[in-house]
Amino acid sequence: MQRIADVMTLRLIESQLFALVLWNPRDTMAHMPVYLLAVHAYRSWMPDRPEGYVKRGDGILPADPELAEVYNAIANEPAARFGDEQQQLLIDESLATSAKQSLRCHFAATDPTHVHLLLSWKTAKTSAAVRKSIKTSLTRRLNLECEKRTWFSRSGSRKRVAGEDHFNNLVQSYLPSHRGWKWSEARGYFK
Repeated sequence: MQRIADVMTLRLIESQLFALVLWNPRDTMAHMPVYLLAVHAYRSWMPDRPEGYVKRGDGILPADPELAEVYNAIANEPAARFGDEQQQLLIDESLATSAKQSLRCHFAATDPTHVHLLLSWKTAKTSAAVRKSIKTSLTRRLNLECEKRTWFSRSGSRKRVAGEDHFNNLVQSYLPSHRGWKWSEARGYFK
């Protein structure tokens, strides 16, 4: 009987050690994709922004106030913005969706116009498929708990993390600098 208990204890320790090795950020980047995903609020990158605006396929373009007037005239809804309540819902849903889809959320950062998610996964999913499923889940949650509306722009960005230095810069500097609510593996929720 003691032998069985020893074997089971050894297997538990081995599985815990395997999990630690498997989820080591250095090892994660070497063996699975790590991406910084961004999902932008509807009408948050309008052409009248002084920093410029993004046009799908063309990248960042210089500010164009006249085009912004055209966009405003044809818009179906006002711009979406994320207050504290919505920011916390975005993080909660991102964590729940990550767990359901076998994704690892390393960091989530919000501000009134977007949410960034630093994610990794072990499956063959593409970054586009991951972003789409996350965005769908976020939309459903906001529609359910806030109001039914267009919350997000059609696309967003997804950038593969280039290595350990890039990962560390994101976790230690870029993502914590966002104005809204944040969540990290190391700190949990913070603002």
